[in-house]
Amino acid sequence: MMKDPVTRKLENVMGPVEGLRLVQSVCRQAGISSLEDPQQRLQFGCVLMQRGGLLEAIGRSIKIQAILHGATDN
Repeated sequence: MMKDPVTRKLENVMGPVEGLRLVQSVCRQAGISSLEDPQQRLQFGCVLMQRGGLLEAIGRSIKIQAILHGATDN
């Protein structure tokens, strides 16, 4: 099974254990159960941006990618 691009990106930056832990934590905070579509990834990116620092930069990247793939930022 292929991992979604968000999980892959965070695992590359933070390592597989911490990356997955962060994905699960942000998904809970965002109220989403998966990262299957661009709109969910946009929500994830926006929540991640609230954490500041490097995570904010990564969140912006995820948000922009989601918008490029069809998500809408209301």
